[in-house]
Amino acid sequence: MLGFAIVCAVSAAAWIYLVAAHGGYWLTSQRLPGARPVPPRQTGAGPWPAVTAVVPARNEADMLPVTLPALLGQDYPGEFRVVLVDDRSDDGTAGIAAGLAARSAGDGGA
Repeated sequence: MLGFAIVCAVSAAAWIYLVAAHGGYWLTSQRLPGARPVPPRQTGAGPWPAVTAVVPARNEADMLPVTLPALLGQDYPGEFRVVLVDDRSDDGTAGIAAGLAARSAGDGGA
């Protein structure tokens, strides 16, 4: 019981020190710097960073016609590239991806 009382006394002393003498760490006068404003949407590279989306794929021939056009059709004002990494697919994933990329490039896409 004496050990418990000692632990409580030390804990109370620590809290009293933190609240009364530790320089007011709880005060809210300190603020983080404000976030930089988002630049206005512009066409071309402008202030927008270049983005590369890397898509890992293995045997995704059935899903690519659904997912890849949505990714290629992104409306991003900066430079945007899509890299598909084919992990030795045996269902024609690479051919379908190449066809979708050619069709997207023909439409003026990425």
